[in-house]
Amino acid sequence: MTAIRLVPGVTKPRDYIVYSSVPFLPEIIMTILTRTSALAAAAAVLATGVAFAQSADKNPLAQVKSLKCRFSIYSSGSWKGGEPQAQIRQPEQLTLDVDEIDTDSGSARVTGTSGPADVVSLLTVSSLHFMERSVTGTLNITTVFVGEPNTRTFRAVHARHDYLPMSLPGFVSEPSVSQHYGTCEVIK
Repeated sequence: MTAIRLVPGVTKPRDYIVYSSVPFLPEIIMTILTRTSALAAAAAVLATGVAFAQSADKNPLAQVKSLKCRFSIYSSGSWKGGEPQAQIRQPEQLTLDVDEIDTDSGSARVTGTSGPADVVSLLTVSSLHFMERSVTGTLNITTVFVGEPNTRTFRAVHARHDYLPMSLPGFVSEPSVSQHYGTCEVIK
């Protein structure tokens, strides 16, 4: 299976999303996209006879309007002496509520530890992503993965990326990064 999803406002080939169950086909398609238009790339893929379109509309998460996510374990990253390190941690449970999900307009609202925030939502063939970016440069991404048919609970991951460069006497700030693992349950 192969699909090329044209994201509204796309102007560069790297912004296309290419899915395929055929090994190496996404790389070939991206090469075609780099050198031609999306229409020519789609025609080239269809000419191979191995491709047919997949639709994100078949994703059961397409109809979800509200989720309650719980993350019970996470990993945190740091750099000690310039070398990356990671630690697995089990904090108090992180909870995020996602509501007002509108996959057609690409919007949603996430309420977490710092209150509600409007976010971008992106529905793909196998997941639903939520991206929040702040004016200070923080980037949070939550991904909910498609599960078994007729399920109301899905596997999920929440990644946080933050860095505010600051240097005070006796203190130099470091990037703060973490990835949380858990589940999201459909509400209503």
